[in-house]
Amino acid sequence: MKKIKNISVITGTYKNKEGQEKKRYQNIGSVFVDDNDNLKIKIDSTPIMDGGWNGWANCYDLEEKTNKQEDRHDDIPF
Repeated sequence: MKKIKNISVITGTYKNKEGQEKKRYQNIGSVFVDDNDNLKIKIDSTPIMDGGWNGWANCYDLEEKTNKQEDRHDDIPF
């Protein structure tokens, strides 16, 4: 199987150095494709957020998610 997507959820918001509100994402799993071109989903964790998870998740290409993750982590103070 080949990993093709990351599965993420929006868990809240934060403000970057410029004071802009940004969404906070948590990776909860991956999407894979097998030798027969079937999609497989692997959930690694259940998101924890205020008010509970609404069941919606986003799938991001691996390259796109990596770039967004790098940008986002520059603004998080931990």
